[in-house]
Amino acid sequence: MTEKIQFVWQELQRHFDTDDLTIVVSSRWKFTAHLLPDLQSAIEEQLEPLSPEVLGFQQLDEYSPMKLSDLTTSGGLYVVPRAPLQFQDIDIGEDQPYASRNNCLWLFKIANMPATVMMSKFLTRYGPKIQVEIAHLPDDVSHAFAKDLLRTIQEQCKRSRYYRNKVVSFESDDFSGTHETMRVHDLHAVSRNDVVLPKATMDQLDTHIFEFAKCREQLKRLGQSARKGILFHGHPGTGKTHVIRYLASNLPGHTTILVTAEQMLNMEEYFALARILQPCVMVFEDADLVARAREDISSQRAETRLNRLLYEMEGLGTDADILMFLTTNRLNSLEGALASRSGRVDLVLEIPLPDDDCRERLFRQYGYALNFQDEALAEAVVRSKGRSAADVKEMVRRLAQQSITRGGSLVISREAVEVVFADAEAVLNPLKRDEGTARRHITVHDDEDDCDSC
Repeated sequence: MTEKIQFVWQELQRHFDTDDLTIVVSSRWKFTAHLLPDLQSAIEEQLEPLSPEVLGFQQLDEYSPMKLSDLTTSGGLYVVPRAPLQFQDIDIGEDQPYASRNNCLWLFKIANMPATVMMSKFLTRYGPKIQVEIAHLPDDVSHAFAKDLLRTIQEQCKRSRYYRNKVVSFESDDFSGTHETMRVHDLHAVSRNDVVLPKATMDQLDTHIFEFAKCREQLKRLGQSARKGILFHGHPGTGKTHVIRYLASNLPGHTTILVTAEQMLNMEEYFALARILQPCVMVFEDADLVARAREDISSQRAETRLNRLLYEMEGLGTDADILMFLTTNRLNSLEGALASRSGRVDLVLEIPLPDDDCRERLFRQYGYALNFQDEALAEAVVRSKGRSAADVKEMVRRLAQQSITRGGSLVISREAVEVVFADAEAVLNPLKRDEGTARRHITVHDDEDDCDSC
């Protein structure tokens, strides 16, 4: 009876037909694990004509990258055993997830010369990584194949068939805090008519984003930077996020990466991903939670996070086809090295409270199914002065609810507008008074990360 092979070193000795595995040479590269579907597909496509044998192996320490030299050990404290092939479903934004392999070896031959490719996953403080290593005998044909394989899988990862022109975000593991899961989102189209802003603001968006994106290649040929940072600011509810959705959905060929303030400690990983997936849009909402002015920072952790953001933005390089969109409700609280530094933020653009014309357009847009009587719409526009787009949307909903409650008629009278706005103002005014009192007597500590004891 043939002796059962239990350890990887036995498989490698059988495959290379030698007891001396020190004659084998290898090359290895590290990749972000967020591109695992692209990486694995590229390897399998290159090896498919060679009919490889695939086997799994056990990794005891997920924080240490495995090397092929670890697998050749036949003695000592850690001898790597064989293991069943393990698969993990990865979201790629399609009907079915991608079934990725975890820790495997492909055994094959190049012109009758044995070789192997090893893929292993490990964790770092900046997130998961994938290491790919190819081992072969020291002959010219095998060496050329290995060099070509690594170059090909790198190029295919940059093209990214699975994440190109999609919107991705990240979810943390609640236990370890590692941002290991990347989610893909549908990018719903937002038309120009769906964006209600003053003409001057729309002109700024056209000039500094859409026209800039079209001119990138010519700008690079003239030695000019292809990256740009835009900081959107304004009162809460003015539509900053909506504007970014409009921009992202109308920049063809761009991948959009959403990063929250909580994930900024891992921003090195996301900037690396953006470089791979460019042309790319990076979105940082509520930038004031990360890029607060230094004089307002009271912890080393918060300052480290700020410095890392500035460093990564500065290190993109002038040839990077990356647009960075940042939003804030508190412009004056931002660090000057970010908000006032061209090359990091090249344009500071206010998304203003809607003027009379914009509020009328918003009432018509949100209330397209309602029938405003004479003077009802004008009354709503007057009474909503100083309110945000989000406030207008809520008032339309209240008008619709009142109409339904009173019998289902979709006709909105001036009297109905007066009643709804009077009710809203009765609730709003006490809240404003309470807010003013609180601001006089309470200093709010609004970032728990600034507490050194936390």
